[in-house]
Amino acid sequence: MAVAGEPQAHGGLREEELRAYGLRPADVLDFSASINPLGASPAAVAALAGIDYSRYPDPDSVALREAIAAATGVTIDEVLPGNGATELIHLVVRAFVRQGQRPVVFAPTFGEFERACRLVGAAVHPWKANPQRGFRWNFDNKGGVLRRVTPPLVYLCAPNNPTGVYPTLLDVRSLAASLIGGPLLLDESYLGFVAQQWDSIPLMRTGRVLVLRSMTKDCGLAGLRLGYLLADPDVVAAVRRLQPEWSVSAAAQAAGVAALSHPEHVTRGRAAVEQSRRFLLPALTELGLMVNPSAANFVLVETGGATDIRARLLRRGMAVRDCTSFGLPEHIRIGIRRLEDCERLVPALRDALREREHD
Repeated sequence: MAVAGEPQAHGGLREEELRAYGLRPADVLDFSASINPLGASPAAVAALAGIDYSRYPDPDSVALREAIAAATGVTIDEVLPGNGATELIHLVVRAFVRQGQRPVVFAPTFGEFERACRLVGAAVHPWKANPQRGFRWNFDNKGGVLRRVTPPLVYLCAPNNPTGVYPTLLDVRSLAASLIGGPLLLDESYLGFVAQQWDSIPLMRTGRVLVLRSMTKDCGLAGLRLGYLLADPDVVAAVRRLQPEWSVSAAAQAAGVAALSHPEHVTRGRAAVEQSRRFLLPALTELGLMVNPSAANFVLVETGGATDIRARLLRRGMAVRDCTSFGLPEHIRIGIRRLEDCERLVPALRDALREREHD
């Protein structure tokens, strides 16, 4: 269980921790989670009113798969919805990785891939980005290494959590072409907030790339849990066999279909992120902080003593992500919220930094 002051493995508020500070969720502005700053898709919320909760959900998620296929330009057999991207990461690892193997992970990154590998008895081989290079990986020699070691699975988050780095299409295409063992799991959970996106579907069609996306982030559906995998039909079928029945609830299916039919919510959310970014990044820099350039709806900020800064901000009603669990104990991650929220965060962070100096 998480306790006050203890680094957490995920963003979002925890009731136990808030109670230790005498806080309620309504008392806190949550910058630790990186979702659409406009909140839940209104279309998704409206769709929930029509749910018959006495009936089981469709175990095959047919209507949702059809909606995802239409939105992404793939076939229904190339789609597998899941109970959030996290469930799908665990299922893909179970499908491809065996005990004693060494899957490759581009680090620092989302920790669930490594956790999933540990649960099947595998140990990841991390390719760590250099902070002095802005956490950008050097892809120049990776292809040759992959051809030699033939890992069962490679994980790359694009844009990456928590650094915000968005690899180029050329780099990812070259990486995928080098794979002669297992595939590349390309985690695009934050793609909806990238201003200039490249299309990963042609890479998926090569059979070397599995594409993972999250409607939790795009459509503000964190409480429902919804993500999907795009892959070759044989891969989808193999992963589906590992998935429990009714993994995607009736509420999540209905909300997902409705949200996909109203993509303007994601567009407006991306615009709100850009508006807040134009204020937030210069304001953080003026505080003397190192801010990593980010293509996503969050920024990685070097504050020193991340656990301490998070605690000081939480006492002020602001939650940020302590990046200690990413192996970055000097950094926090700030989810970009509405402009008025960001305008409240900056003075609170200034006060927390000054308070630390005088303690």
